[in-house]
Amino acid sequence: MALERKIQDLLARRTELAERLSNLEAMKAETNQRVYSRIKGDYDNQLNDVLGKLGDEKGSLESKVNDLTKKINELEKKHQNESDLVEELQIRARLREHDENDAAFQKDLKAATGERNSTADELDGFRSELGDMKKVLRDVEDATQGKASKASRSKSKPVEVDDSLDELDLDDDLNLDDDDDDSVKCPSCSHVNPPQKLFCEECGSALDEEDALDDEFDLLDDGDLDL
Repeated sequence: MALERKIQDLLARRTELAERLSNLEAMKAETNQRVYSRIKGDYDNQLNDVLGKLGDEKGSLESKVNDLTKKINELEKKHQNESDLVEELQIRARLREHDENDAAFQKDLKAATGERNSTADELDGFRSELGDMKKVLRDVEDATQGKASKASRSKSKPVEVDDSLDELDLDDDLNLDDDDDDSVKCPSCSHVNPPQKLFCEECGSALDEEDALDDEFDLLDDGDLDL
């Protein structure tokens, strides 16, 4: 507890100096620059000294947290074994192996139950202490690392991927050109000719004769017909 109190005092001192520096900054415009620099330098030095001491105590606190964690793990195993013993005695009594009214049995059951409850109380105390120590440790980390600590713990948000992209069928996209194929099949020999061909490369026959005739008729303007 002495270590935690020492750290709490350092944290309080750190907060006090930070507030003084903040108030001094607000008074900068109306303060003589030489006086401002001298006071700021003094507070900065005191703050750096406090942060240095907090950094030194941090290692001791981390070691204490690790030791207490190990002790809690050991007590949890002990409590489990003691709970199992109490349950075992009760089951054996229900199976008529022991007489529940027997004084010797009652003594054993009471002793086992007392040890289990004592360990449970001890565990609660250590767990509460560990929680307090971890909170102090987080405060020390925030105080010694400042904004850098907060920035390092603040992860960039992952880029959101539009799920609709997964619904795209790339095969369909790749086959778009197949649907728009302008190749022309010869009506005479069935040879497939490239688009824009008027005559078959294979047999020389005219391609799309009907379309060609329609195009010729389209060239005539209905207004030029003398009906």
